[in-house]
Amino acid sequence: MDAFGNAALDFLNNDHDEFIYVESKTMEDDVIPVEHLFRSLDQMPDCEQKAIEITKGKVLDVGGGVGSHCLVLQEKGLDTTMLDFSPGLCQASIKRGVKNVIEADFFKWKTDQKFDTLLFMMNGIGIGGSFELFQKTIDRSFELLNEGGQILFDSTDIAFCYELEDGSLSLPLNLDYTGFVEFKLKYKNQEDSWFNWAYYDADKIIELLGDAYNFEIIHQEEPAYTGRITKK
Repeated sequence: MDAFGNAALDFLNNDHDEFIYVESKTMEDDVIPVEHLFRSLDQMPDCEQKAIEITKGKVLDVGGGVGSHCLVLQEKGLDTTMLDFSPGLCQASIKRGVKNVIEADFFKWKTDQKFDTLLFMMNGIGIGGSFELFQKTIDRSFELLNEGGQILFDSTDIAFCYELEDGSLSLPLNLDYTGFVEFKLKYKNQEDSWFNWAYYDADKIIELLGDAYNFEIIHQEEPAYTGRITKK
């Protein structure tokens, strides 16, 4: 089942349900309006707009969804490629006019291409939902980046989801970090399998990166922020 992909294609065919339903084992369940996937630049959160403002050179949009960010960058004249694992999202992006679309696993994609900016929008830096996969994401990203290249991402500190009235945190059992979540997506009468994701706060990003990388907050709108990672 490809919840996001099926919803996107249904939207383009005017046959979509209103919401994608998000079930979580650690947080309150939520919904994503399908039309939100198709937002224009002025409908994007400020954190996403700030990332787009400083995107430069040849761009790889990792987990690019329905291509909303790529379309904006194309209009700005940037050479942009969208990469996503979802067949439906890739098809939807092509139908919307994204010029370069790659359907592949970010970690397994084989290419000789190099980029100047890697985008991880909509908390995309949390792919895999573990500290080990965060490091793998950073390593893989700099394999794909030219010298002087940058990773741009938006993320959210979700610790507030577990905050009690006295300010202390009440964490679910066996949760190693407040930003780790486990989700399952439902659309129409079908559902995806459970998958892990992570929402990294800025302090955790600094801790995980260590001394080999520069990290800066480009924009902050608590609890969300836009971050940039470069190599020292």
